[in-house]
Amino acid sequence: MAPTLVIAGYYGFGNWGDEAGLFVLIRALRRAFPHARVVVLSTDPPQTVRLHNTDAINRWNLVEVRRALAQASAFILGPGSLLQDATSMRSLLYYLGLIRWAQRYELPTYLIGQGIGPLRSQHSERWVAKTLQRARLVLVRDRVSYEWALTRGARALLGDDLALLSDLSPDPTRGEGQGGRSLGISLRPGLSPQNIELLRRALRTLSTDFELVFLPFQADQDLIVLRELALPIPVVEAHHLNDLLQAMHRLDIVLGMRLHSLVFALMCAVPFCALSYDPKIESFLRHIEEVCAYPVQWWSTSQKLNESTLVQQIFELYAQRADLRERLHRARTALQTTAQRSLGEVIHAIATDL
Repeated sequence: MAPTLVIAGYYGFGNWGDEAGLFVLIRALRRAFPHARVVVLSTDPPQTVRLHNTDAINRWNLVEVRRALAQASAFILGPGSLLQDATSMRSLLYYLGLIRWAQRYELPTYLIGQGIGPLRSQHSERWVAKTLQRARLVLVRDRVSYEWALTRGARALLGDDLALLSDLSPDPTRGEGQGGRSLGISLRPGLSPQNIELLRRALRTLSTDFELVFLPFQADQDLIVLRELALPIPVVEAHHLNDLLQAMHRLDIVLGMRLHSLVFALMCAVPFCALSYDPKIESFLRHIEEVCAYPVQWWSTSQKLNESTLVQQIFELYAQRADLRERLHRARTALQTTAQRSLGEVIHAIATDL
């Protein structure tokens, strides 16, 4: 009988970073287990079916979820920052509940491509620690999460963000070849009104030298921020992962607040600077600097931005872009190697249970 693999995560919400990780995971599972049935829990099952050509059920329909788990061979919590209570305690309890439910059915459970935290309460820390201890294997995407999981007794494996393994068809036209400078902007909710105003002034200044392009990684949220900026910035309309990848590939510089805007910039070897709203951003930036000595400039969104410093940094990145692209190429190769190796180890572990 063909095995059934149930995958849960933040899917169907229109977040292209999470969908990229899911794409890579499903591709790896299909290559390893070509006859397996893959079922994704999604808030928008038709969208998930269209994007990933897989079975999908409504994540909020607990009757269907229970039926899927009862018929499953293994349960996977897929890539994303899922085990955290900064967004909401309800979200954390949902994912922990799914894992516990799967374990009651004696399903081998795997957590793949995870970023753990932030966990703001001791209750959350205890619940997550107990859940990790019962999992067959926990693949995390950053060293902080890895060390946290190890010290709590989990069988943990350190990898890199699975989105790094997304397909990218080379585009012969880059920003340099289009006769102008281009600056990609990725923002999300979380900026103070003061920083919105400072960013508006900085981008207005930059628009005299750069073509600005807005990259929505979760359109229903990110476009709200664009409206707050009140600037006439063209928006990339993404209907598939490749739409954003190709748009990113044609840029000269990226200013990113979303983690996966920085991951995609790395994939396309586009120099970037960052606005950090979460420790996962800083962890990724430190990792890049360690791998290729790329001194990434970033600013915390909890502090007041400096308009002139931001503008100056964009111009410096543009001036140094040839050298920075070479460093990013090296970093991409190193991170993709780690991501591929660690994913292979998890696939091998799953194979022993099927």
